[in-house]
Amino acid sequence: MDFDILQPEGVKQVIVAVERLDRGKGITRSRVIAGVSFGFWAGLFSNHYEELWRQELRYAFPHGSIVRKDLTQPMRLLQRFRNRVAHHDCLLKQDIGQRADDMLKIAGWIDPDAQTWLSERSRIHALLATKP
Repeated sequence: MDFDILQPEGVKQVIVAVERLDRGKGITRSRVIAGVSFGFWAGLFSNHYEELWRQELRYAFPHGSIVRKDLTQPMRLLQRFRNRVAHHDCLLKQDIGQRADDMLKIAGWIDPDAQTWLSERSRIHALLATKP
């Protein structure tokens, strides 16, 4: 909850996550991190967090020669896609294959072995080829 780093919307999202926690288990850093939304994480790649990217976040992607802007759009698109899936919304106009590719690309920037593991187990492109 560093108000010097987080934008007001980020602070609100952390507060919401804390309020949702089961108080019987205590409020810990790990539980708050797990409790914030995917939108919170996607938002960390907006231009408001350029300095945080330069100082810290870029190290989370050791296998990609990327700048923050490389993540902004794919993360927002993934967030919207995830929300559609989570809320059982229509996916007919969604580029599901591209979103899967975005996920794999981002995973590879974090850990190429994770990207390989995910790619080997994914049936998305095979399913899309059948045009269900």
